[in-house]
Amino acid sequence: MATAVGLLAAIPAVMAYNYFNTRIKHVAGEIDAFSSDFLNIVKRHYRGR
Repeated sequence: MATAVGLLAAIPAVMAYNYFNTRIKHVAGEIDAFSSDFLNIVKRHYRGR
């Protein structure tokens, strides 16, 4: 009985962990891409002066 209750708690927890871990990796990739693009724009803007 305890094993069944443990599985009922663990399975959704693992699914939630995987979901949020994937979302965090996706958002981190978007932030990295944005920061790279932003730095390139700033470099081009100040190189012309």
